[in-house]
Amino acid sequence: PTGWGFVKDIAARSGTTPAVARWDTGAVLAVVARLAGPDLLARILHQLPDGYALLFGQAQLRRPEPAAA
Repeated sequence: PTGWGFVKDIAARSGTTPAVARWDTGAVLAVVARLAGPDLLARILHQLPDGYALLFGQAQLRRPEPAAA
């Protein structure tokens, strides 16, 4: 799922609103980002679908599109 889909799933499972789930998820993942450091965080985000960088308090960068053959 996308980052937003993850947040909506957390909200549904915890019985809270998406806004609260977004805030709580972002708070936890921002700490994870600080503890992981920039190199490990970059590797983590590379493995996740689009939309997760914002949950870690990072800018969402577009992945490069493959060149047309």
